[in-house]
Amino acid sequence: MKKIHVKKSTVRKFRRAGKQIKRSARFAAQSAGRGLYLGFRSLSRTLMRLPVKTIWIGVGAISTALVLVIVLALALPGRAPATANADAAEPWSISAMADPAADAPNIMETAGGENGGNDALPAADVPDTQTLDTPEVQTRSEGEPTAADAAVTDGAIDMTAFKELSEGDDDPLVSEIQARLMELGYMDSDEPTEHYGPLTKKSVKAFQAHNGLNSDGVCGLTTYTLLVSDNAKVYVMQSGDEGEDVESVQQRLYELGYITSKSNVTGTFGEKTDEAVKEFQKANKLTNDGKVGDKTIETLFSEDAVGKCFRIGDKDDTIKSVQKRLKKLGYYKGDATGEYTKTTASAVKKFQAINGLVVDGQLGPSTKDAILSNDAQAYVMQLGDSGSDVEKVQKQLAKLNYMRSANATGYFGEKTEDAVKAFQTRNKLHSDGKVGSGTYSALFSSSAKKAKSTSTGGSSSGSGSSGSGSSGSSGNSGSGSSGSSGNSGSSDSKGIEKMIDIAESKLGCSYVSGAKGPNNFDCSGFVYYCLRQSGVSVSYMTSIGWRTTSKFKRISSLKDCKRGDILVFSGTTMAKGHVGIYLGDGKMIDAGSSEGCVRITKTVLSGKYWPSHFLMAYRVF
Repeated sequence: MKKIHVKKSTVRKFRRAGKQIKRSARFAAQSAGRGLYLGFRSLSRTLMRLPVKTIWIGVGAISTALVLVIVLALALPGRAPATANADAAEPWSISAMADPAADAPNIMETAGGENGGNDALPAADVPDTQTLDTPEVQTRSEGEPTAADAAVTDGAIDMTAFKELSEGDDDPLVSEIQARLMELGYMDSDEPTEHYGPLTKKSVKAFQAHNGLNSDGVCGLTTYTLLVSDNAKVYVMQSGDEGEDVESVQQRLYELGYITSKSNVTGTFGEKTDEAVKEFQKANKLTNDGKVGDKTIETLFSEDAVGKCFRIGDKDDTIKSVQKRLKKLGYYKGDATGEYTKTTASAVKKFQAINGLVVDGQLGPSTKDAILSNDAQAYVMQLGDSGSDVEKVQKQLAKLNYMRSANATGYFGEKTEDAVKAFQTRNKLHSDGKVGSGTYSALFSSSAKKAKSTSTGGSSSGSGSSGSGSSGSSGNSGSGSSGSSGNSGSSDSKGIEKMIDIAESKLGCSYVSGAKGPNNFDCSGFVYYCLRQSGVSVSYMTSIGWRTTSKFKRISSLKDCKRGDILVFSGTTMAKGHVGIYLGDGKMIDAGSSEGCVRITKTVLSGKYWPSHFLMAYRVF
């Protein structure tokens, strides 16, 4: 005979049943009490109508009978009273189930571990209210209940054999496992599925390693019991961990100067990474334990991260070299003094935004190398940019009748892009819709040509001016946008369709935490990649960072979302999140952890998970 632990979810079911029984018992007691009250009231009224002599005769008879019963009970021999513990072994009473202490078994009392993917059943005894003597457990055959099923027979729990789950399995219990892994941080937030895929295996393996179990990626009874217990450890990246997510953290530490050599970005969390994390945590006023949890991750990838880099007021020959290079690329207009000023930091931010780096103004090794490299992109104003420089360009375009003055908002949108293309075509420049040094100089020169009078750019918000004055000649140089606009006639639709085309070309690509493309992504990395590839100037933001951005128009209701909007969701807690691209008709394309790849989700409006986790959306185009 072996003893097995009953599933915690089953215990919760019986607790709920116990509560229901209590409510029923309370109702029955109230009904019985009212019945007794009415009975006694009726009896008292009847007695009041009887003669006094008759009442006294009745009381005397009852008293005599009671005395007689007491005398006989004391005089006659009988059995000794049963001890209080006579029935202590009765399993799974309702009171035990209703007691919060009668919870899932303590994992520390289990014997053995998980070897070769087979979870050993607990050998150590636990209180009888949590165990059930059963014959030898048999494996589950086809047609039997699923891994978590249990039945109730005559007040006792008859639990079937627990079927271990591994890669490739499909079972309702998998969604519960994934949800718990997401809650603990071993999987990124997503809608759980019933499929045990490669990423689920990887996450289970990480959970096992961090909780002292044999890390084989198979969810057996021991793993599952610990996973759903209060003793399960929350995921934190730490020494000994390996993978792409570790590499992503190392890369960011390198960008901020805490890891000084690119050769140390290996994907293995070793001693140097541990030291770098501790140094970063100390500088950013976090608990410096060398472990990368949620707070460390969010701070690490935020614009406010304090780096081990040059600071305002620092002087160095390296700064002078960087200033010269930034000036040549069009980001910096001051003198190369070698002092790191606010103007220099602003130029560094512009460079980071255009070159796909985290925009923090920190001149770390990664940013410095990018600035001095031959691959550095020169400064251009383009789709997605904002600021006083953009507003200045827009006002000049309006003055030349390429767009309305009312659209000079300081945000570089589709209308501004079309107006720039029209200007470039009219003035015989390369028509790419971006304002580089050549376009900028031509725009503000005395020889700049106004839009053709037939265009009347002011009356068509810039879109019409480009359509009349340059659509014929710019159709070949608009990076395919002319063809896209033929489908909808709206300038905004060009950018939307281009972004979605890029997104759909990545369907099936693997989900990797921290990855930003071109063939591996996490949810925020996927959105970032698609926006950048479609020409939108945007810096990398995590799913948490998307919640507070002011760069794009915010949409507060899911029903108001349109094709191309960026959807932002919470996770199992508000400390976790998810982002995706809305396709319309209740569909979203995103990189999902539960399926382990870029996929299209069709339940954004109709399902239970996504509507309940929706926070906001952003309209980029």
